[in-house]
Amino acid sequence: MTAAQDLTRVGRRYAKALITSEALRLELADATRSAVAAGTNESEAARLAAVDRMAVRKWLGKR
Repeated sequence: MTAAQDLTRVGRRYAKALITSEALRLELADATRSAVAAGTNESEAARLAAVDRMAVRKWLGKR
């Protein structure tokens, strides 16, 4: 495999990972909004989702 072919292969894998990452972020934001709507407080939701509280507030439209 040439260096150019290797670069193309890795670039494609990276692009796919970015798409997957964005899809998971959107899923996590939806799940967080649902948990908060069901009564979980923002700090607990952030801890459970392994994100900071400001991310939770952003997903809730408070920031």
